[in-house]
Amino acid sequence: MNEQATVEITDREGWRKVFPLSKSLVHIGSDPRSDVVLETWRGGGVSARHLQLIAAPGQALRYRAVNLGESDVRLEGSGGRLLKPRSAAEIGDGERVRLGDFLLVFRLSGAVVAAAPRPAPAPKAVAAATSAATARPSVEEASSVIGLNLFLPETALSPERPLDGSVSVQNLGDRPGVQFKLELEGLDADCHEIGPGPILFPGVAKDVRLRLHHSRRPQPAAGPHQIRVRATSDEYPGEVVSVLQEIQILPFYNHELSLVVED
Repeated sequence: MNEQATVEITDREGWRKVFPLSKSLVHIGSDPRSDVVLETWRGGGVSARHLQLIAAPGQALRYRAVNLGESDVRLEGSGGRLLKPRSAAEIGDGERVRLGDFLLVFRLSGAVVAAAPRPAPAPKAVAAATSAATARPSVEEASSVIGLNLFLPETALSPERPLDGSVSVQNLGDRPGVQFKLELEGLDADCHEIGPGPILFPGVAKDVRLRLHHSRRPQPAAGPHQIRVRATSDEYPGEVVSVLQEIQILPFYNHELSLVVED
């Protein structure tokens, strides 16, 4: 029976907690959406998504750590060497990592994380049957070279305010400086804003801002509605990854009142 891979976090005051590492792709940072959240009130020096861990499946689990932040990360278990911003290094069992005011100790002995399988496209009938009650605020898919994650803090689109979220793209291939393209389907062009696709090196991910606007028109009708975000790149011909999310379009009332005076 395989043991659970974990990372033990200790803050500047000595508070300590153990987090499981159950995914093949893990983000550590101060952003509440990270897999392992390092709260700013417990310590500083940590970016929103500072450290990215990519599992290397095998009998002895190791992670490839990518520094996505703007400050160095110290690998104390590797002679105190520095992991510079936008650089990567292999870490194994017992590695001690200094991230801002936090100490991270990895326990990987006996743990095995399988590689994420290439997902099959969801049947249209199944996707159409997804209800808003089970809609997830974050959905992700991946191919062998492109990783894609869509995050929405909520799924109700109101006429009163836009819905802000993000799209995270990751270069899972081996080609450097890859320009990705992002497209959103399911809403008219004037009802959404999505940032430009990022240029990424292997193993690196980046968040792109997404904003949805209510159309304030009869179409699309109020109720459940599906949107799809697609990621492609000319560097990876034929590779297309898409995520599907159901949102609730709330009603928009536009009435006119007239006063008729009878003789």
